[in-house]
Amino acid sequence: MRITETQLFSLLTNNLQRAQARLLTIQEQISTGKRVIRPADDPAAFNAIVFDKTQLAQIEQRLRNIQFATTRLDLTDKALSSVTSVLARAQELAVRLRSDTNGAPERAAGAREVRQLLHELQQIANTELRGEAIFAGTGAHGRATGVEIGEPVTFSNGVNDTVQVTVDGVTSGVIDLTDGAESFTGVELAARLQSRINADAALRVAGKSVTVTFEGGRLVIVSNGYGATSTVRVVAGSGLSALGFNGGSTTTGAVPFALTATIQPASSNTGQGLIAQGRVTDPSLATFENYMIRFSSATAFDVYSVSAPVSVSPREANMGGAGVTDAGVVDPTAVTLDAYEIRFTSTDQFDIVNTTTGATVSMANTYRSGEAIDFDGLRVVLSDGLRGAPRSGDRFAVTLEARAVLTNWTYVSGSQISFEGINVSLADGGSGPAAGDRFSVATGVQYQGNNGIQYIETGSDQTLQSNVPGSQAFSGPTVDLFDAMARLYGALNGNYRGGISQALAEIEEAVTQIASIQGEAGALTNRLEMTASRLDATKGFVTEMLSQNEDVDVVKAISDLTLQQYALEAASRTLTTIFHSSLLKFLR
Repeated sequence: MRITETQLFSLLTNNLQRAQARLLTIQEQISTGKRVIRPADDPAAFNAIVFDKTQLAQIEQRLRNIQFATTRLDLTDKALSSVTSVLARAQELAVRLRSDTNGAPERAAGAREVRQLLHELQQIANTELRGEAIFAGTGAHGRATGVEIGEPVTFSNGVNDTVQVTVDGVTSGVIDLTDGAESFTGVELAARLQSRINADAALRVAGKSVTVTFEGGRLVIVSNGYGATSTVRVVAGSGLSALGFNGGSTTTGAVPFALTATIQPASSNTGQGLIAQGRVTDPSLATFENYMIRFSSATAFDVYSVSAPVSVSPREANMGGAGVTDAGVVDPTAVTLDAYEIRFTSTDQFDIVNTTTGATVSMANTYRSGEAIDFDGLRVVLSDGLRGAPRSGDRFAVTLEARAVLTNWTYVSGSQISFEGINVSLADGGSGPAAGDRFSVATGVQYQGNNGIQYIETGSDQTLQSNVPGSQAFSGPTVDLFDAMARLYGALNGNYRGGISQALAEIEEAVTQIASIQGEAGALTNRLEMTASRLDATKGFVTEMLSQNEDVDVVKAISDLTLQQYALEAASRTLTTIFHSSLLKFLR
């Protein structure tokens, strides 16, 4: 076969180019440290590399998930430890101040410290990580909470069946609850109210909706929005009283544990004043006390703090040996600020008379030494003394030493009433309030989060819990920490030893509750650490496999580079020699 010089030159040139390409490939491998850079380098190995890198990315993301969850649970543990310290101090105060060696001034001083402990407890409960509240569940939502209503609730078309709400700043139209006459259980009423509110055109166009539940005899309307702009207020309608929203409280979703002011009209009110849901507008002024708005006339009212001592004074003419061993407020929403007398008709029977109105509260009550005597939100404990039991004709005057907050303020329908960080509005209904009408204002802390659990992915179809909802740690399941602390504050402020003992028992339960939740958080952290250890081991194995497929053997590559350089040099010389001896040389 005849081989032309053209063929020979083409063959040698192609070989030289391949050697140069191979040399460049080896140089690239050495400079990058990678044996396989593109699919053509090794198709089978490249597929394995892609798979390993994908697996590594998943592992690293899961490790990041675990790191964030561990940080959140560590912060949870620290927060709960701080709660335990707060409760321990409250226990110490309660044990010391319930003793007979302390009086009203010492207990009042203790109450001031407990109030600061309450603020500290709320601050801990609202702890955030990267702008997210760690105890909010899966979000904090504004809500309107009504007052307690009886079941069943009956509505009549055109009489008491309308309501109007504002959700996240958007006000609905007039919402009609029934076309006839219907009675509902609490759960049925919640479902009807939710469906009618969410069907409202104005709210639907704005993308607003609510969830309505019936909890503890109260309707709760929760915005499905979350954060500081999440709010719900029931603003008008003929069904306000039937629904329990002639009063109640409203909060935003700014924090999971919000200060609340719950308004409740007295059942004895004769006027038709409608009061809106109470709200705390300045948390820094919150006292955790309970108040009463009392109308002295149809156009004037006073505001009192009823978190105060109950004074019980025996009449000087008493002949029996019974004495006062304790007294305090047990139901702030039921107090009247009137004066009373406990009048003994025999050694074992007594009447209770409202000396302000002259009305008899109760008659022929049985007296037992050391047993509580409850009436109109007050409690008095009388016990036999050295001179024995009480005698017929003995009397004990009872008054609540309420603190005046606002006095003789003029009522204007629709005006705002603001005091000590609380704001409410009161307006005429069919008519205005009447003289003697009362509205209680109970302050406290309410959970705005939910029971939602946040999960992180730790493997294929594998997740782990990464948070503890505040409803488990602070507001249940056994005791509400804030309620217990508020009761301790009220009992200390009111010089009520029985209330101090009751609050102490609840705080002891709260300590156990926190310890249990803290143990759960610790167990979750341990699981996360074990999972992270397993993922680290898997990551090491995958990294090794990736290295075997992808990384270059530098020693071998340098040797190959040297050989390739020799081969390239030899090929170049061969091509040069042949060129010099070719016909082309002579033709030139």
